[in-house]
This record gives sequence, C-alpha cells and structure tokens, in this order.
Amino acid sequence: MPKEDVIFSRAKLKYNGPFDIKELYRKTRIWLMQEGYSDPSKKEEKYLEKIKPEGKTIEILWVTSKDKEAGYFRLKIEVEFFLKQIKEGETEYKGRKVKSDTGEIEMFISSSLIRNANQKWNEHGMMFKLYEKYMIPDKIEDFKINIYKDTNDLMEEIKNHFNLYKFK
Repeated sequence: MPKEDVIFSRAKLKYNGPFDIKELYRKTRIWLMQEGYSDPSKKEEKYLEKIKPEGKTIEILWVTSKDKEAGYFRLKIEVEFFLKQIKEGETEYKGRKVKSDTGEIEMFISSSLIRNANQKWNEHGMMFKLYEKYMIPDKIEDFKINIYKDTNDLMEEIKNHFNLYKFK
C-alpha cells in the first residue's frame, strides 16, 4: 500500500468577472504537461455541465501525476474547477469589444507525494523501514519541496491568467 504525504489540501482560488474558459483550461493543461505531469484531459475524473436560466454550471476534476526514481515516488496534483453562472458575453478592452465568458469560478488545487507508488516494497518488512528511515529521507524531503513548488507555480500561473482580465 503506497504512503501518501499531503502537501496541499484543496488550496482555493476564486475569481468573479470576465475570463476565457477555454484559455484557462488550455493554459492549465499545457503548464502541467510542460512540467512533466500526465495529460489531465485524458484522465478527467469528472466533467459535469448543467445549463440553467442564470447561466451554465460546470464541474471538472483533473488528476495528474509524474513518476520519479523508477516509479517509487509519484508527485500528484488534483485540480478542481467549479464554474457558476457562466454566460457568454463581451468585454471592452482598449476601445475594442472582446469575446469573453463572465461568471464565478472557484478552483481547488491539491497535491501530494506518494511513496512506494509502484508497490514493489513490502511496507511491513524491515528492509523497507530501514530504506525509508536511513537511506532516502533527504530524497523524500526534496520531492516534497518539488511538489510544493510545482503547486505554488501552478497557482501563480492561474492567478496571472485571471489578472489578464482585470482591465479597469
């Protein structure tokens, strides 16, 4: 059974106003893939879209990961999108009308480091305990720092995307 160390548990990003859903989706996906994570659009755990009189409601859950050290370590990031009251519209930018979506979006980002992800070690055995305690504690800390940085960088990328739409 793999051991999971939670680094971020549902860190929340919230935005209300004009934005481009397709561009947000595309930028987030490309960023994850450029950092070596699996393609999240191929493993959408959830996609739910409802059309209501006040606008669309969309829920998306991505689970993406990358393996390190021959699969012993797995860095995992989950991205949840909750879009409410989404309507297509236009926004004025530098005297021009630009197509955009408007509404409210909440995103939750979770990340964790999974040890013994390939399940090749017997976790109740003495060798596993010695290996974890004496041989790789520095690697464990390094990978925790890596996933922490990746998660922070992803959140900054998303925040920067939303800042593009604060025209006024």
